[in-house]
Amino acid sequence: MTKINLELVTPEGTLVSQEVDHLTGITETGEIGIYKDHAALKSKLQIGTLKYFDENNVAHYIAVMNGIIEVSKNKVSIISDYAIRAENIDEARAQKKADDLKAELQISNENAKTANPNLLLAEARLQKHLLLLKTARLQRD
Repeated sequence: MTKINLELVTPEGTLVSQEVDHLTGITETGEIGIYKDHAALKSKLQIGTLKYFDENNVAHYIAVMNGIIEVSKNKVSIISDYAIRAENIDEARAQKKADDLKAELQISNENAKTANPNLLLAEARLQKHLLLLKTARLQRD
């Protein structure tokens, strides 16, 4: 049976290079499911959890912070700024970081964000840590 060749690359190197049954991810137009013989596609990936199923139909989760996805002839290529497998996420550390960032952001408002780029950065870091928590919990549950 034909499978999909999935390759996910980050600045640190290749995170995934294997045949998968199917996968889902979040593009700029919404969630997408990719199965064998999917139409050719190029799109921006949004911050979200990439989910793929191996040959034994076991689900695997990866937190992805933006990127590009290309689908062509049963090959899916993903280039991402940052990605981490759920099993490699330190959930307690991500929770503490998220809590700290939420406390930092509670004092801000929209006007303060435009005047203070550090608050914008804190908001982006919070989004990252919330994604890590979501992805780790998906893998665990």
